Amino acid sequence: MRLKARGASCAVAAMVTSAVVGEARAVDIPDVAGETLTLDISNTSEIAYHFDNRDITTAGTDALKAEEHVNDNYGEWLNRLYLRAYYWKMSLGVRLDSAVYFNTLDRQDAQDLIEDELGAPDLTLENRFGREIHSRYTSMLYPAKLWVGFKHKRLEATVGDFYAHLGRGIIFSVRKIDEVGIDTTVRGGKLKYGHKFDGGFRIDAGVFGGQMNPIRIDFPTGRILHGSGSPLFFGFPVSSDFRYFGATGQPPPDEFVEQVERAKPSYLEDNVIGGNISFGPKWAQLEANAAVLFRQSNSEDQVRCIEGGGDPDQCRADNPSFSVPEASRSRDQIRNFGGALKIPPIADTVDMYFEGAGQHATDGRVTGFEEDGSVIAESDTHGYAIYGNVNFTLGPVSTTLEGKHYHNYLLLGGNIDNADLAFGAREYNIVTYNRPPNIESIYTEPIGSPDVCATGGRARVDLTLADPFHVFGWAAHIVSFTEIDPSLERDDASDPDSALTCTPGGSNDDGVDRSSARRTNTWDMAAGSEIELQEGKTFYRAHIGARHTDREVPVVNPAIGTESATFYRENYIRYDFNQHLAGAFSLSALGHHRRRLEPDQIPTAWHEGENLLALNWSPHFSFIFGHEYQTRPGLPVHYFNGAIQYRSKSQDEWYDQLTDMVRVYIGQRRAALRCVGGVCRIFPAFEGVKAELVSRF
Repeated sequence: MRLKARGASCAVAAMVTSAVVGEARAVDIPDVAGETLTLDISNTSEIAYHFDNRDITTAGTDALKAEEHVNDNYGEWLNRLYLRAYYWKMSLGVRLDSAVYFNTLDRQDAQDLIEDELGAPDLTLENRFGREIHSRYTSMLYPAKLWVGFKHKRLEATVGDFYAHLGRGIIFSVRKIDEVGIDTTVRGGKLKYGHKFDGGFRIDAGVFGGQMNPIRIDFPTGRILHGSGSPLFFGFPVSSDFRYFGATGQPPPDEFVEQVERAKPSYLEDNVIGGNISFGPKWAQLEANAAVLFRQSNSEDQVRCIEGGGDPDQCRADNPSFSVPEASRSRDQIRNFGGALKIPPIADTVDMYFEGAGQHATDGRVTGFEEDGSVIAESDTHGYAIYGNVNFTLGPVSTTLEGKHYHNYLLLGGNIDNADLAFGAREYNIVTYNRPPNIESIYTEPIGSPDVCATGGRARVDLTLADPFHVFGWAAHIVSFTEIDPSLERDDASDPDSALTCTPGGSNDDGVDRSSARRTNTWDMAAGSEIELQEGKTFYRAHIGARHTDREVPVVNPAIGTESATFYRENYIRYDFNQHLAGAFSLSALGHHRRRLEPDQIPTAWHEGENLLALNWSPHFSFIFGHEYQTRPGLPVHYFNGAIQYRSKSQDEWYDQLTDMVRVYIGQRRAALRCVGGVCRIFPAFEGVKAELVSRF
């Protein structure tokens, strides 16, 4: 039986999905020492039960995958609670994140499942299941965000958690992206000052510093991110030893004894200092930005301990350091710096933005020692990025021109272990601390690391034919050298960072120029229209598009046995309709259909899509029916779901505040890579029931 909750029982309060509906209804307490005290409390709570999500593709001794079984038949209660107070020029905030899991798989359940599937015990598989669940489904409560702020005229100061964004995100950017479960802040201090002089000249400056604070509960998967024990993060989750069974190796009868693998963090807190200054008249602003990311570094001590004859497990526990393939995560200090020019709209006709940045990644991870005792470490990398945007508006025609040129410019990836099965947190691989602009569609799903070495441009035209009728279209062309995995290109280069060389010299094992072998050429195009009627109550929006990527040099695909330059193909249609029926009633439809081909993964094209149909009774109810589908082999084709959503019309009464939004969902969702503005993550399949309650007081 699995009628139990893993971990300590918690008092729970707060939020799982990111839906924040409407404005908070704060409570004002007048005349508190002559000032008004404003209290704002909001809480979102979601309870769900997961059935079999039908993601099991294979079975058998060599193919029984723990990750496909541990996410079935369990329950969860996931919450977030926000408490905010405003008094005089001060503000204070606390966010408590919490989770309670029940009926989750344990070691005995795994042993029973393996025996049922294979007909006999399998200790190796049992330990594999144990490693998969060791850092998942831990019930907990912790203070995720804390801050105190002061704001007076030109001065603003924050101590605690805050978001930070420099320029267009090329230098540094941490913010909340609810759609993909990202909510990273800096926990430290921030100071901003601004002054406007006579004549319109303005100057703004800011500095900040602290430790990075990503969320520690990955709500879609139940994975917990364990830190290394920084004093800034009191009350946060910590890892525990992993206990497993192993053979003694003694002559028959062989015995199995419990063994212990020392606890290790999955996250070593990253540190950052940064700042910016912008100045200029109202018709042009110059900006200078800089940020330095420096990591906790234990790689030299770990290697020295192991090579000195220490127990490897003990050495890794005492001196945690992660082996990762991404270049930015294997450098302990990365300096980003640059400047920008912003020209606001001139005569409501044209505005411009240009930004350039440089990058120096140094203090590479230590991998060994020379005979003379000097360290062997990853070499430094250097890169730069250039981005520009120009908008023109002439009567009914608006034109946007964008361009980018990124040369060995790395994303600032979080110092997270995405490899260790028992202690790692691979789902957090999406945590990054900068976000260079993406000129393609916001739905683009990147392959490899396309923006590390990329050059391209996009043009978009919007045309108003009549007041309710608009048409638009865009075309982009991008050249990249870092989409193709060099390990697949028969490349015997000894440089472990050769993938970062935008134009590598020499030839690969097949005698093909290495630069050409890694080059991809992409066309991203779309066209659509929009009609708005009845003062926006009725609208129809739709566009069709395509993304075609070809290799510069054709290769033979082993799966189909023929030579081809095709690297990726996608054709799609997206739509968003709302038809006002009468009075408070309307009918909405939202969805997309995609035809995709990625021959390096699957030799044939597949289809996938999502469609939602909703009857809305404004402002209270929405009745939603959903259908998803995909034709990739080995998985179900169709997924159906339904939901009912209620929103209170006012917050005059306590029960309106308690039920600000109520949503009940039942059904299935397919596993999919979902992207927002170039930020992507894989969401697991779901089948079950969810109930969500948002309250605002």
